[in-house]
Amino acid sequence: MSSTELASPDKTTIRRLFDEIAFRYDFLNSFLSFRMDSLWRRKSRKIILDGTESKVLDLGVGTGKFLGLFMATGKFKRAVGLDFSFKMLQRAAEELPDAARLVSADFHALPFKPESFDVVISSFTLRSVKALSRFFDEIYEILTPHGKAAFLCLTRPQGLFKLIYYPYLKFYLPLMGKLLTGNSEAYRFLSQSIQTFQEPGKTMDMLRQRGFQSIEIKRLSFGIATLIVARK
Repeated sequence: MSSTELASPDKTTIRRLFDEIAFRYDFLNSFLSFRMDSLWRRKSRKIILDGTESKVLDLGVGTGKFLGLFMATGKFKRAVGLDFSFKMLQRAAEELPDAARLVSADFHALPFKPESFDVVISSFTLRSVKALSRFFDEIYEILTPHGKAAFLCLTRPQGLFKLIYYPYLKFYLPLMGKLLTGNSEAYRFLSQSIQTFQEPGKTMDMLRQRGFQSIEIKRLSFGIATLIVARK
């Protein structure tokens, strides 16, 4: 598959790629981010939560790391994780408390009633969404009044740091992914999707057009990751 195709593959390809790397996903996230992924999740939780939330949904739950952090606060009466990679959900089931409900479904057809959740979270998944406007529409509908949506994204740093980061992103990341998993395609997708995904400002504009308010952008680690928080 060409680099252009890998930057925005169809959903069947994305599901296959994540199924193939599920067994090493957490290790590689930690290794390739120099263990900053855990720090980003913890910082994001602190920014997102204000103590009033009781129902949380994690879209693209993966192996459950982000949702597990939220459940660890002990404040949630309902915690749901959604993914369309079956093998990722298997890993999440092993990691998360029994109280977590795991759902296999597509981002573009969320199987929840309106006003079902106080907070919707998602980490490192926006670049895998094929129809962002539709995705944001659905999230808006399932949030309670004044509920929050929060997206932790892998992004491109600004300034001089990008001179270091771009060679890492373009060459080192896919090479190490291939060596450690034997799967070059999945990590070429990760690299290409980060290089080509829209800037956080564009995502903020789309959220505002949908009706979200009080939108905040928090850049983490020189902009390698970005947290976007928006209120219904």
